[in-house]
Amino acid sequence: MTYTIGVDIGGTFSDCVAVDDRGRVFNGKALSTHATNPVEGVLEGLTRLAEEAGETLESLLAATSEFSHGTTIGTNLMVERKGARVGLVATKGHGDALQIMRGRGRTAGVAADLLLNVRATDKPAPLVPHRDVVEVAERVLADGSVLAALDDDAAREILRPLLENVDAVSISLIWAFRNPVHEQRLRELVHEIRPDIFVSISSETAPRLGEYERTVATVINSYVGPASSRYLGALETALQERGLKTPVFIMQSNGGVLPVETARHRPVQTIGSGPAGGLAGTAFIARRTGHKNVIATDMGGTSFEVGLLVDGRPVLTSEKIIDQYTFKIPQLDVRSIACGGGSIARVDQHSGGLRVGPESAGSNPGPACYGTGTLPTVTDADVVLGFIDPDRFLGSAMKLDKAAAVAAVQKIAEEAELSLEEAASGILRVNSHSAAILIRQRTIEQGLDPRDFALYAFGGAGPLHAFAFAHELDIDQVVIPMGNGASTLSAYGIAASDAMEVFEEECAIRAPFDTDALADVIGRLEERAVKQMVAAGFKEEQVRLTRTAQARYAEQYLQELNLPVPSGPVDESFSDTLSATFAEEYSRLYSATALSVLHASEIFTIRVMASVPLQTAPTAKPTAGETEPAREREVFWPGHERWIPTNVYDGPPALGVTIQGPALVQLPHTTIAVAPGQSLETDTYANCILHTQKQETRA
Repeated sequence: MTYTIGVDIGGTFSDCVAVDDRGRVFNGKALSTHATNPVEGVLEGLTRLAEEAGETLESLLAATSEFSHGTTIGTNLMVERKGARVGLVATKGHGDALQIMRGRGRTAGVAADLLLNVRATDKPAPLVPHRDVVEVAERVLADGSVLAALDDDAAREILRPLLENVDAVSISLIWAFRNPVHEQRLRELVHEIRPDIFVSISSETAPRLGEYERTVATVINSYVGPASSRYLGALETALQERGLKTPVFIMQSNGGVLPVETARHRPVQTIGSGPAGGLAGTAFIARRTGHKNVIATDMGGTSFEVGLLVDGRPVLTSEKIIDQYTFKIPQLDVRSIACGGGSIARVDQHSGGLRVGPESAGSNPGPACYGTGTLPTVTDADVVLGFIDPDRFLGSAMKLDKAAAVAAVQKIAEEAELSLEEAASGILRVNSHSAAILIRQRTIEQGLDPRDFALYAFGGAGPLHAFAFAHELDIDQVVIPMGNGASTLSAYGIAASDAMEVFEEECAIRAPFDTDALADVIGRLEERAVKQMVAAGFKEEQVRLTRTAQARYAEQYLQELNLPVPSGPVDESFSDTLSATFAEEYSRLYSATALSVLHASEIFTIRVMASVPLQTAPTAKPTAGETEPAREREVFWPGHERWIPTNVYDGPPALGVTIQGPALVQLPHTTIAVAPGQSLETDTYANCILHTQKQETRA
């Protein structure tokens, strides 16, 4: 027996998934241990995973053929501002790029209701204090030619005092992505002085136009680099000591994994890797179920994430904002809000309205029902209303304190002058409304009708609350992927991901596209992609290359399109195909009347994705399911606002069996809520399908 393992560290739980060579899926969850040593939480989750698989931790790891891991270490270091002290090396006259930011720097990533509140917004605390910024005399022009050469001796004199006081270095020079010679030489000089210091250069971290965004990406890479590298090294050592014989792969935000040694040099790409794993897992399952257009929703203990599959492909983006800093690296487009099971409820002191989030109780102290927290959360409301059985949480591995949950929610009820049930129901309704708003922003506001999409609900809290936000969006079908496996789908997606790296090059090629210029850029990128994947330990014949282009109307900087680029030789038909694809995609997004005959379309970035298929996790197979409820209990259903006798099942419905609501399907790591008038069934891929409208309405 061999296993494929995926691990995802979330804000509240560390999720672990193992799939054996017979298609059986095993799940393990443990509280994340961010405050102490994250490796401990991973090992605890793996221990529980081994128990479910009937193995010891050592025998499970010894039989593992592939181990992939997604981590929030980089994200936590940024949010908590606990990263390394970074020194920044810039071109003379350009040392203030981080401080100047862009015009929207003080509002980037800020909640919409604060955008016009000048007193409530400000620039973020600097990632690099001004004392740790140095400038070197050099200049590369926009065409890559060297106007002023770098003086090695002068650079050494500037670097020495800087390197005495910092833990890592970022080198970001003007136009270095056109010609990286000076950045590469400065890295050599840094290592002459301090051989072991962590160094990032912008021409490798984010070779894109935009001095500020490129500098941000490079600084963040160094800011999270030392701690991320230590963690990944400690994790790999701990796993090997317990029997793991296969290399460890690390999840990237672009939806692929890389060997740990490669990932340690580019930790900025691990930021957002957990949510990317969820979208990757959705894509893997959707290929089997035949769903081309999918809204992937992940509600965990801390946040609610939404990603899209359009025509079977995950939607990509190049821009990310974290702590108001904007940077550009290719990644899956997963948007997040603080709307999870641990989101804290409160009464607004000014309006008297009920608010949920953005603050979260996380895993420490956690919701009040955990016995360690005191503030009311969404999970506490679930317990009060009867959605969660306090004695069966996490497969009975963790007992919840209902009295503590009631006491916490009662405070909200008294402050809002509501009954206990009304307050708890209001918490769930506000939380579901926030989730629905984010889905609308990702679909309706981008010209997409959510009713044309299948909605996948996963994460520990997703299956429990999907009945509400799906109904609000008028979506009549929700897929709970793999039933109990929905709770750990991000870890499953990480296990199912291929090795992948994305390579980009800026250009400015206008229609009718110069095929020689396109061929030159594509050729360089593909050669570099193959070379780098071989250096990561893969064989050249294993590498698959996929091309895409970012395009827009010339000098129009807001409406950017991602276009598939045909494989094969770059000839005249190649140019015609790209022009037709641009017009088709622009018409789809902005209508045919928005097409312009007075502006030329322009390709401004070519992107090559290099991937190597790994041992793909088999699709889960349905096991024996439930046909009759195990018991009945009273549940207070939001929207109905009364206690209703509700059937409780101790597993998903068997194939061919339909569960009618109101019902709760209790699974070891999550619960599926089937509201009155809704129904639930299981498909041949072990997914639970929630129908949110009555049968006659659907017909």
